[in-house]
Amino acid sequence: MSDMMTQVNQIVGNGLSFLQSTVILAVTICIGLIIGLFGLKLARVWAALVGLVLGVAAGGIVSVVAGLNGMASVGAMAGGAVILAILVCVFYRVGIFFFVWLAIFSMGVSAINQQVIPVIAVCGVLGLVLAIVTMKMFDPLVIIITSIYGGYMAGNAAVSMLGLGNYLAAVIGVPVVLIAICVAVQFIMRSRQVGRKQVKKAGEHREKESREAEVEQARMLLDDDNMDDTEATDLEDDDDLETDYDDVLDSEDSLDGDYDEDEGYLDDDLESGYDNLDFDDDFKIIE
Repeated sequence: MSDMMTQVNQIVGNGLSFLQSTVILAVTICIGLIIGLFGLKLARVWAALVGLVLGVAAGGIVSVVAGLNGMASVGAMAGGAVILAILVCVFYRVGIFFFVWLAIFSMGVSAINQQVIPVIAVCGVLGLVLAIVTMKMFDPLVIIITSIYGGYMAGNAAVSMLGLGNYLAAVIGVPVVLIAICVAVQFIMRSRQVGRKQVKKAGEHREKESREAEVEQARMLLDDDNMDDTEATDLEDDDDLETDYDDVLDSEDSLDGDYDEDEGYLDDDLESGYDNLDFDDDFKIIE
C-alpha cells in the first residue's frame, strides 16, 4: 500500500490528483483489454485511430511548413485527421501496418526504458519488419501482436494502480497472464468464426447439391415424358400402318372378287354362244 501511495504521490507531484491518476490508469486498463481481447475483430477501428494520429501529425507538419497559426493550423490538423482516418479505414490493412509498427516500437522503447538512438533505431526496425510480416500472415499475427500490446498496456497500468511496481514478479507476471488470456480468447473467437463460416459454406454446398439433384430429377422426368410421347407416337404409326395394310388387303380381295365375277361372265357368254350354234345345220351345209 505504501508503494502505491508513493507512486500516487509522484503522479500528484506531476500535477495530477489521486482521483485523476486512478481514472487515467483505469481507462488505460480498459483500452488495453479491448485491444488485447478484440484486436482482430476491431481491426478497422484501430486502423481508423492510426489514421487520425497520422492525419494530425501530417496536418501539424503542413502547418509548420506553410507557417499557419491559430485556427488555420487546427483546421489543417483536423482536415488531415479526417481524410486519413477515412482512407485508412477503407484500406484498413495499411492502417494495421502502421498500428503494428507503432505498437512494437512503443513497447520496445518502454520495456528497455533507454531512450537512446540505438535502442530507438532497433525498435523501429523490429516494428517495421513485424509490420511487413503481418501483411503476409494477417490474422494470426494481428491476434498475437494486439494481444501482446493490449496485455502489456493493461498489465503495466494494473501494476501501477495496485502499487506493485517494486515487485519484479508482479511487473512480469501480471502482463504475461493478461497477454496469455488475450491470445487464448482471440484465437477461440477466431476459431468459432471460422467454424461458423465453414458450417454456412457446407450448408450452401448441400443446398446447391440439392438443387442440382432436383434439376437432374426434373430433367429425367422430362426425358421419361418425352420417351412416353415418342412410344405413343410410334404405336399410333404402327396402328396406321396396320390400318393401311388391312385396307390394301381389302382392296386386293375386292379385286379378286371382280376378277372372279368377270371370269363368270365370260364363261356364261361362252356357254350361251355354244348353245346358239347349230352344229347340225353347219354340217348340213358342209354336206
